Amino acid sequence: MKRESTADYDIKMENVRYSAPQRYYGTRILFVIRGSATISFGGRNFEMEESDILVVNRTNNYSVMGSEDNCIITFSISSQFFVTHYKEYFHYNFVCFSKELDPGREGMIAQLRRWVAEIMIADSRKEEGNTLEIRSNLYQIMLLMTRFFKKEAPHWKGVDTSDERIARIIQLIEQRYAEPLTLSELAEHENLSSSYLSRYFKQMTGMGFLNYLNQVRLKHSLDDLLYTSDNLFQIAMKNGFSTAKNYTVVFKSIYTQTPAQYRKEHQHEQLEQHEAIINKVEAHTVLDSPAILDRLASYLDEGIDQSYTIDEEHLEERRIVLNSEDNQELKHEKHIIFIGELKELLNENVKRQLILAKQQMRVDFVGIQKLFEDTISLTESDAVDVSISSPIYANSDIVLQFLKEQGIYIFLKLEYKQICQNEECSIKKLDQFIQHALQVFGRDFVEKWQILFYSKEECSIEASELERVYLRVRQVIKNKSEKMKVGTFFPFDEQKVELPENQQWQIKHADKIEFIGYEADQNEVINFNDINVEEFSKSHRYITNKTRKIKSFIEQNQMDRPMFLINWNILSGNTHHINGNFFRGALILKKILELESEVAGIGFWINSEIHERLQDCSNNLIDSLDLFHFFNEKRPTFYTMRFKEKLRGKVIARGMDYIMTENEDGYQLIIFNERQFSPRYSIDELFVKNRSKELHIHLRGIKPGNYQIRTLKFDRNNGGLYSKWWNLNSKYGIDHEMMDHIVQSLSPALDIKDEYLNEEWSFYSLLTTNAIHFIEFRKAIE
Repeated sequence: MKRESTADYDIKMENVRYSAPQRYYGTRILFVIRGSATISFGGRNFEMEESDILVVNRTNNYSVMGSEDNCIITFSISSQFFVTHYKEYFHYNFVCFSKELDPGREGMIAQLRRWVAEIMIADSRKEEGNTLEIRSNLYQIMLLMTRFFKKEAPHWKGVDTSDERIARIIQLIEQRYAEPLTLSELAEHENLSSSYLSRYFKQMTGMGFLNYLNQVRLKHSLDDLLYTSDNLFQIAMKNGFSTAKNYTVVFKSIYTQTPAQYRKEHQHEQLEQHEAIINKVEAHTVLDSPAILDRLASYLDEGIDQSYTIDEEHLEERRIVLNSEDNQELKHEKHIIFIGELKELLNENVKRQLILAKQQMRVDFVGIQKLFEDTISLTESDAVDVSISSPIYANSDIVLQFLKEQGIYIFLKLEYKQICQNEECSIKKLDQFIQHALQVFGRDFVEKWQILFYSKEECSIEASELERVYLRVRQVIKNKSEKMKVGTFFPFDEQKVELPENQQWQIKHADKIEFIGYEADQNEVINFNDINVEEFSKSHRYITNKTRKIKSFIEQNQMDRPMFLINWNILSGNTHHINGNFFRGALILKKILELESEVAGIGFWINSEIHERLQDCSNNLIDSLDLFHFFNEKRPTFYTMRFKEKLRGKVIARGMDYIMTENEDGYQLIIFNERQFSPRYSIDELFVKNRSKELHIHLRGIKPGNYQIRTLKFDRNNGGLYSKWWNLNSKYGIDHEMMDHIVQSLSPALDIKDEYLNEEWSFYSLLTTNAIHFIEFRKAIE
């Protein structure tokens, strides 16, 4: 078929033993699909093997020397076509050699291979209708190159990149540098006077016209100087200089040595050997065989699942200097897993979840807020005569034995409103239960329990009443064990920076309060009648700010006690209608890292099912974080805390979106992309994608050696629950077989590679919205 607009692009597949120095006025992609080749330009050789890709720019005069059986695809995009779709084309070169790209760009190279292979296959079919297929891939290639591989051309530094006239002049100079080009000729071409163009050119480029022209000529002369045996007069004439003397003077003014000295110092090739190969082989032999097309087809699956929508505005540099001398210890706050009632641990499924949480993210306490439901059902008169060995403790003993074996302790949330329903009976039950637990399970286990007196909603209750009940509860506990910790809930008003009036008794009794519990619900500061960006920005640092205000308040009032954040969230607003699209891994991690030095403990719920049942609501919980969903799927909180707990060793570097540690096995690095916004916007795919970012990370100070690098990627599509859930959703329901498939497929992606790391090493990481990447650098044992 006849190719449309042959000047726009060209593609060919050849066996190239030798190609004499040549220049294409456009952008070329060289793709070796068999054998090997050496591409020479700019004073260096690029050794290419099978699957390697190299971009040659319009400014490069290059030559090729290849193996006998090689096969190379040459894909050319004309400058005229490229600049039509990308006006700043002449301001940049494209730097892409697959062997030398930093790790993290493998997916982009895979995409490039795939698109070039598809164009080659479509072109070889010679069928009408292939034009759209080829054009589609052509635009994808141009987009990828302009987003990821462009680098400012040396002569464009300081130039106003929006000036189209300068772009035309530069293009003309690049095309005709070997001719006796003059300023007056260019001025006539642009309908300007010579004097005006001289001033204008210097203003826009920072140098005079003749200096600029000479630099372009010198740049193009280098390959002739290094890879031919031409004398200086021939090289001067070929590149636009009037005499060899003039060429030498200009060359020395830029490179501080003569062309002859430069040739002697930098010439890499033995010209006799070079010319001998040229005389033995044909320049090009076109290949067109089923075997080669089959090889091309192998590239079509590469990059098929990759989607790169990030541009340079979303690329951020991180230069991380490892400091092994001034390092810090990792902080490890206590973890409380709330299960509601003690009897929930009679459920084998809940026990399995708790054991998994203990193994993966560490569990210090089980949070109980209904200790006596179904374990003791006595009247006040009956309670007086209960024996500590009564069979009514049979179920609770099973649970307590399990917790003792797991090394997990009780965190009891003792609510005032429950106590006041029958104070005498409740106090007696508490006393007898603690006595029984001490007798049966021993002090070493029970005395590590913590009891929180909770009185959040009792605003109408007099301070003296709350004070009296707390002191009575505390005394009952202390009569049994002085070591058990008793604390109070702090219903702190962060706006007024004070406790409610009926809670200020806590300040007076600071010596009788051993820890403080508090909650942080950022929805309290949002006006839901005005849902906008500003409203949600108020909630961004709400939890951290409230924590620090409480800490400052208790220090000022001489009641500096350990703080436990028992209930919190990082979602804002009613999320019932967004189908779980709001992925929040990095939001959770960021809060945990901010709070680790502020609090002694943090609370979570074991699963959504128990939480919703105890709170008497359905599918609309936004006031806390659960570890598991229904059917045992792990929620983002589980994996996020797992990553946090995997960190070990000394902290040797820390920034706004990363933390790095060193241990006996090597290094660990967590990077994340925290993005806070209204969850309602998460249903807008473009909005979410625009909040992705790519990090180019430069590590300095690594101990050189061979490492195994393991990367766990946790994001919406890798470990996120709802991307799988809603893809497999059905109006006719989801059965256990489907749920088993979802649960088994939910986990962060794992990538493993072997690398030799120098003291300085860099790589790329593409992080989608609220993604977390956990990277381990494990020293090889050799």
